[in-house]
Amino acid sequence: MQMKRLITILGALALCLGLNGQDYMVQDLAEALQADRMRVGGNLIPYSHGDLSETPAPKGYKPFYISHYGRHGSRHTWAGDRYELLFGIFGKADSLGILSDKGRAAWRESELVYEAWNGMDGRLSPRGVEEHKGIAHRMVKRYPEVFRGAPKIRANSSTVQRCLVSMSAFTSAMASDVPQAQWSFDTGEKIMEYIGDTGTATPDVNNLRATLRHRNWDFQVDSCTALGRFFTDSLAAARIIPSVNKFNQALLHVATISRCWDVEDYILPEMDFNLLYQYYSYDAHRTFAKYGDAAEISRERLASAHLLVDDFVAKADEVIAEGNYSVDLRFGHDYPLHVLVAYLGVEGPGSKLKFDEVDRNWWQWRELCMASNLQMIFYRNKTGHVLVKFLYQEQERLLRELASFSGPYYEWDVVKANLDGFRR
Repeated sequence: MQMKRLITILGALALCLGLNGQDYMVQDLAEALQADRMRVGGNLIPYSHGDLSETPAPKGYKPFYISHYGRHGSRHTWAGDRYELLFGIFGKADSLGILSDKGRAAWRESELVYEAWNGMDGRLSPRGVEEHKGIAHRMVKRYPEVFRGAPKIRANSSTVQRCLVSMSAFTSAMASDVPQAQWSFDTGEKIMEYIGDTGTATPDVNNLRATLRHRNWDFQVDSCTALGRFFTDSLAAARIIPSVNKFNQALLHVATISRCWDVEDYILPEMDFNLLYQYYSYDAHRTFAKYGDAAEISRERLASAHLLVDDFVAKADEVIAEGNYSVDLRFGHDYPLHVLVAYLGVEGPGSKLKFDEVDRNWWQWRELCMASNLQMIFYRNKTGHVLVKFLYQEQERLLRELASFSGPYYEWDVVKANLDGFRR
C-alpha cells in the first residue's frame, strides 16, 4: 500500500514537469507581465488612468456636457471553497513541519484577503472608493466650464452593491467640488436593462471559445513549482494536496485580488511564469471572444447591444435640444463597458482584432481594469455646432476608421450616422 501511494505521488509530480510554453508567448506581453505579475489578474487589477494631456479644442468650441459610464472600483472576488482548501493545506503542512517561510507568507496573505472578503462576494474595497473619488475630482478640474453655476447632474447605477457604493463615492467627491450642483439619482430593474446589457451571445462566440480552450491549453507547464517554494518537502506536500491544479487556482484567486485590498503579495513571484502566462492569456481571450470585437464573430454580436448606446444618444440629444443637464453619470460593470467601446469603435479597448492578435494588441489589465471608464465630452460653438471627444481611462481616444473634425474631436451628427449605419 505504501509503495502504491509513493508511485501515485511520484506520478503526480512527473505530470508537473511538462513542455516549456515559451513558444506560445508574445514577447512584449511576457515582458509586461514579468514587470508586474499582478497583471496576470487581467480585469482584477486596480485602476490606472491614461495620459491626461488635452488637445486644444477647435477655436470657438467650449465643453458644455459630459456623458459617462464607469465600472465599479476595486472589489473582492467570489470566495467559494478556495480559502478552505488553502487553509487546510497550509495548516496541515505547518503541523507536519514542512511549511517554508514563503509558505507562511502565502498563508498570511490568504488570511488577510479572506478577512477582507468577510463573507461578501464582490465587496467594494476602500481602494475602489478612492479610485472613483479621484476620477470625479479630475473630471471637475479638467472641464470647469461644464460645472459652472448650478449644474444639473443625473447619476444612474446598477442595482449591485459595488456599483452603488462607487456611485456614492464618485458623486460625493464631485459634490464637494461643486456644492451648488443639483442632483438626481436612480437605480432599478429598468435601468439594469441597459446599464448591465452585454448583448446577445451568438453561436460563433461559443465556437471560438472552444477553439481557444484547445489552443491555449495544448501544452503543459510546471504546475508544481509552488510545491517546492511553499513547502520544504515536495513529496510530503503532494500527500496532503488533493489536486495541484486546484491548489494553483486557489493561490491565483488570492494573489490576483490582493492589491485591490492593499495586501502585499507573496504568492505570484513563487509561481511558474509559464503557468501565469497561460492563465492570463486564456482569460483575456475568453473575455475578448464574449464581449469584444473579434474579427471572426458576426456583427450581430455587437449590434444586439444597442440599449446602452441608445441611452447615450438619447440623453445627449435631449441636452443639446433642451439644455436640462450638464452631466450624465452611469455606474455599472466591466463587460457592458467592453461591449460599449467595441460598439462605438473606440481605439484600444474597442479594437477590432483577429483572435490570434489579442495577446499582442489587447492587454486586459490596461483595457478593462477596475474603475475603467468612458467619458464623452461634448463641445459647442456659438452657432450651435456640436463636437464630441472620447476619453477612455481619462485619455483621449480616436474612433476606428472614422474621420474626425479635428484631432480627437468628432462631429456629433457624424458619430450618430456612423452608429446608425454600423459602419466601422
